[in-house]
Amino acid sequence: MVMTYPLIQIGSRVRVQDQHGDAVFTIVGPEESDGAAGRISDLSPLGEALLGHVPGDRVDVRAPGGVWTLTVVDVD
Repeated sequence: MVMTYPLIQIGSRVRVQDQHGDAVFTIVGPEESDGAAGRISDLSPLGEALLGHVPGDRVDVRAPGGVWTLTVVDVD
């Protein structure tokens, strides 16, 4: 049996972990983004970096403040 994992795409609710703990984001289109509500645009550095990944993947996010490395914990 082949195991499949959910890919992160627009509409995915994603739990990630870094050295500071866990965070939950929903990937949305740019018109729906609201950082305070945890909805990030698929065009943002974080959104772009997460798209296409699955639980267990380590992701490097390149942002103006530097590189942020995180692990995808769960995708709904």
